[in-house]
Amino acid sequence: MTWTCSSCGQQNLGRHKTCQQCGDPKDKSEKYEMPKDTAGAQSVTEAGLIKMAVAGANWVCPYCGSNQRTIDNACGQCGAAIDLTERVQSGDPPVVARTRWTAFLAWVKKHRVILGIAGTVIVLGVSWYVWSHRTRTFSAKVADVAWTHTISVERYQIWTREGWRAEQPGAAFDVVSLGDKIHHYDKVQDGYETQYYTERVACGQDCYDEPERCSERCSDNGNGFASCTTSCTGGGRKCSTKYCSEQRSRQVPRYIDVARYQESIRYQIWDWGHHRHAVAQGHGITGMRWPVEEARVGQGLGEGEQERATRIPRYVVTLSYEEGRLAFEVPEQELSNYPDGSGHQLVIKKGQPTKVDGKPVTVTAQ
Repeated sequence: MTWTCSSCGQQNLGRHKTCQQCGDPKDKSEKYEMPKDTAGAQSVTEAGLIKMAVAGANWVCPYCGSNQRTIDNACGQCGAAIDLTERVQSGDPPVVARTRWTAFLAWVKKHRVILGIAGTVIVLGVSWYVWSHRTRTFSAKVADVAWTHTISVERYQIWTREGWRAEQPGAAFDVVSLGDKIHHYDKVQDGYETQYYTERVACGQDCYDEPERCSERCSDNGNGFASCTTSCTGGGRKCSTKYCSEQRSRQVPRYIDVARYQESIRYQIWDWGHHRHAVAQGHGITGMRWPVEEARVGQGLGEGEQERATRIPRYVVTLSYEEGRLAFEVPEQELSNYPDGSGHQLVIKKGQPTKVDGKPVTVTAQ
């Protein structure tokens, strides 16, 4: 390596501790410089110089400030005898082993702007998520109770129905054939057909001579010398499999849809079936009724006919709170808990069921 004298500007080889032009001793402010072309620089071969090169980093004399070699136990400039434990290393920072942690810290320092932006985005995203998923509790009052009472009427009577002869009910009568109709389709093989396709197959090798590439990496020994290692890649002949496209053919089954027919029938049968329904609607707990008169269950029946009714209730409570209204269904046995104007606690949290007085509810409108 070389160093430049700060007094006269002379460039000196690293082996020299004093300027070869003006005689000034090298101090810690005069840094060793790596040759621009390390491969073309002079290599050390003499035993004495090799001993200097591998002895370790220079030390600084605490009395005169000159650079001294590790193998010297006394200052060659002022003659001061220095104990090994009192040596002060040169001004160059020590080489620290590059661990994953130090590499990560260096990357963070280099990309701190990007990390700052990313961190801000993450903080804003987390803050928005926490804010939108917060638990909100409101005091609410019953603004409305809507009720719907439906009576569904089934009648046992003679029904006209259609079906397949093979599935004819045993109680059917006055059966009339409607002829054969398509019941379903079957996939049936109808010979073979030739299918052409392209396939890539190995057809030899592609080879080439790869040039050898070498690089030299040098590290500062801290004493005017640098240790270098050379690494090479490539060289030799490289081959890879060559692929070609070939046209090939194969025989594949061919299928067609074949209709399957069955006899269709129309018949009469005594059976239960939906006949009609009646609906009554209103608001408020008081005044609720069932549409019994409208349903007319059991009225106008013919000989042998019967009717049965099913009652279907539906109750929707609407609560009013500071952010609007919320409607939800309640079962009949809980309807008495929601008289007009009564107060209730409403808890809303995104991603979780809405609760009224601590119980989850099925929201119908909001």
